[in-house]
Amino acid sequence: MLPLPNLDDRLYEQMLQEARKTIPKLFPQWTDENAHDPGMTMLELMAWMTEMQQYYLNRITAKNERKFLKLLGVKPRDESSAVCEVAFAGASGPITIPRGTPLQAYDQTFETEETLQLVPAVLEKVIVRTETAVGDFTSNLKSGIAFYAFGPEAGTGSRLFVGFDRELPVHSDIVLSVRLSDRYPVPIGRGGNRAEEGPQLIASSVVSWKYAAGDDGDGWKPLETLMDTTAHLSQTGRITFRLSERMKPLSMYPADDKKRYWLCCTLDQEGYELSPKLENLCINAVQAEQRQTISEIVHFEPSGEASFECETTGHLAYTGNVIVQVADGKGRWRDWKRTARLKECGSADACYELERDPSAKSIRLRFGDGEHGVIPAQGQTIRLIAGDPVKEDRLWIGASNGLPEQEFDISRSGTFRRTGMRLQAAVHDSGMWVWEDWEQVDDFDNSKSTDRHYVYDQSEGIIRFGNNEQGAIPPKSDVPNIRFIAHATGGGARGNVKKDRINAFADFVPEWNGIIVTNPAAASGGSEAETLEEAKLRVQRELSAPTRAVTAEDYEAIAGDTPGLRVARVKAIPLYKPGMRDYPREKAQAQMTVVVVPYSESDRPKAGTGFLENVRRHLEPYRLLTTELHVISAAYIKVTVHAVVVVEPSHKEDSAVIANVLKRLLRPMGHGDGEGWRFGRSVHKGDIYGAISRLKGVVYVQDLWIDAEGPSVRKDGSGDIHLPPYGLVYSGEHEIELIGVTDL
Repeated sequence: MLPLPNLDDRLYEQMLQEARKTIPKLFPQWTDENAHDPGMTMLELMAWMTEMQQYYLNRITAKNERKFLKLLGVKPRDESSAVCEVAFAGASGPITIPRGTPLQAYDQTFETEETLQLVPAVLEKVIVRTETAVGDFTSNLKSGIAFYAFGPEAGTGSRLFVGFDRELPVHSDIVLSVRLSDRYPVPIGRGGNRAEEGPQLIASSVVSWKYAAGDDGDGWKPLETLMDTTAHLSQTGRITFRLSERMKPLSMYPADDKKRYWLCCTLDQEGYELSPKLENLCINAVQAEQRQTISEIVHFEPSGEASFECETTGHLAYTGNVIVQVADGKGRWRDWKRTARLKECGSADACYELERDPSAKSIRLRFGDGEHGVIPAQGQTIRLIAGDPVKEDRLWIGASNGLPEQEFDISRSGTFRRTGMRLQAAVHDSGMWVWEDWEQVDDFDNSKSTDRHYVYDQSEGIIRFGNNEQGAIPPKSDVPNIRFIAHATGGGARGNVKKDRINAFADFVPEWNGIIVTNPAAASGGSEAETLEEAKLRVQRELSAPTRAVTAEDYEAIAGDTPGLRVARVKAIPLYKPGMRDYPREKAQAQMTVVVVPYSESDRPKAGTGFLENVRRHLEPYRLLTTELHVISAAYIKVTVHAVVVVEPSHKEDSAVIANVLKRLLRPMGHGDGEGWRFGRSVHKGDIYGAISRLKGVVYVQDLWIDAEGPSVRKDGSGDIHLPPYGLVYSGEHEIELIGVTDL
């Protein structure tokens, strides 16, 4: 880092004395240096001004720091909204919950992120059946206690049964929401600086879904799985499936009190690094975000054909005020007129019909055929602007006076989110309003005179426009001609509400009466706007994070943060290729082998093929072009110690104590007091001597030898065990013989 000079290095008295000392040299005739002399007053004034200049030159203001961050391509993050999953129950028939439906959690509003078709079925029973046991875990779902979907070992053939009180609809998309426990000491990787969504996670295990069908429910038919974001129950996500024929009721032990309609998930191929532990399983669930949308836009691309129709589903579009605009090909938008009947329109009338579908909570737009209404040309974009009718006054910003650097105070309308904000300004063209889109920027530094840019100062609640040199000026108007077309409120840590706090619809809809809504888990992800200090610390972390895999440490850091995986340990071995036997004396050029150990509840975690492929796929964009990459699992070497130890007479029964010490020493994974044995480190007899000799009551070790079993392990003439570079040790059954010192 470059040294930071101190520019404020002279005090007022020092500068004044230096000036007085130069007077005899520069002006010998100036002999009166007392305070009453006007010249001394001028020197004091200049010294004071110089000190002030030095003080401000030595300061880096917040504005300067923001500019420095901008040079690095970084700006403080805006506030983020909390998200959670909400589940609906109590529907007596098929009901549509449209996208954007507002839900209430005390004084906060959450909105659903997609349209949901409620299925009038209740998940009543959950049964887990393994090779050795069967259990009913329905009470765990109700109490929120996690349970193993396929038992602790997750062996092939284990099954998870999900029972419903009524059959699920045929030929309809049904979503089963799955949430796995996240209470583990090793967090899931996030992908570091590359936060973009990559390919779906590859699972090491394979499951299949079936449902009870056929006569008397004695047949199991495969489900048509449309989408599985859980990666075969390897992570939290959703499974979308479809039934091809009707379900049949079936009585199943231990839930044989009545017949139910069952889904069955079978583990066809074992290999989970961490046996899936379910916290929640439900249907009729959808993601919701903490926000309150006041206005939103939806785009359509016309085909250019007569009587073009388009449809959208959304709460605000269905219940709010609708404006339809069509682009004119010059970057401008014209409002089209709504009509009850297109047949009443002429061939030059820009009009449309709007039809609402109460069952689907959707609206349909229909345009003219050239004879009755204009046909939107292909390539012209159609825009639907839906606004909250109760907050119509919050859409209008004001009227432009045509002067530079205009400011509009919108704080009276509340604090809006910076993300997703869009606004328009209108100009007169041929006697009608024509709207132009304006783009939000952080500042006008890079704005040209023709750029329709604006700045939103969220802290002050002010919209700012340019000066016609940096940023254009909205056209002058005597009436309000600047309005929002998309904006919303929300965000902050308050949105991280606890479980079961989202419990009502924000708007009353009669047909939704009796539907129960809740959030099975707490909302997360809500945060306040990032401060300048937090942004500076984040930049330091990001600059120190590797963006290219060059050194072994780079590979280890990147592999350890593989998105979607819990990587417990990782070791990069440069110039090594799997199969080499004389490493490091023999080296392979341009080769890099990465050894990974997944987090697991097993003492010897084994990475499956899917796990290894996920790590390799994540490392691939980072490696150098000439480097050949290999990702392998660790090899476990069984080490057994045979020792004859001389101890004090009172410790002759402590062989188990010594064995436990050796097990803690020779272990592949740490348990809060260390990481475990280092990859490839030889097991020397001196390590064993030292571990035993430090114990209380031990006089000396009389005899010691070590045995080892595992791939590529080697024992030298002195009795030390040498591991391959990808090897880890684990303890066998140590044999410890104790001899009292008085028995010799």
